[in-house]
Amino acid sequence: MPVSTINGASAGSSGTILTTTSPKAGNVIQVVSQQAPANYTSTSSALTLLTQSFTPTSASSKVLAFMSYVVERNGGNSGNYIFVLFKRNSTTLETQWGNASGYQETSGARAVATHTYLDSPATTSAISYTIVGDFSASGSVPFQFYTFQLTLMEIAA
Repeated sequence: MPVSTINGASAGSSGTILTTTSPKAGNVIQVVSQQAPANYTSTSSALTLLTQSFTPTSASSKVLAFMSYVVERNGGNSGNYIFVLFKRNSTTLETQWGNASGYQETSGARAVATHTYLDSPATTSAISYTIVGDFSASGSVPFQFYTFQLTLMEIAA
């Protein structure tokens, strides 16, 4: 059966989530998602992996972030690991997301991690969320990243 309208949105409306200017608390207002190119390899500390711009529609909204990645340690010893920093503009929100991914893994083993964070940016200005990789043994152990994904959802307060 063809559908011509859903909650007041006409057929062909792209990206329409809400059809009201007064969303209820908990409603999803907007969603953006980005996947980083695979195969980042680095031995340096503080490698920027992904940046996603986001503009909340209300200063009272929350931003729910979902992040996932796969990482592999290529060398070093089982005590070397990776962790991820999560930033809003220049403010670090989470200092050790995924603390110790790859810890006690054999070289070449891949670790999968997923993380969530609920932010209260209190702005309607454009902001940037950034995922940064950091390492326990800077400059000596190569880590390879695969399939970074960041999804941001604005949630009405």
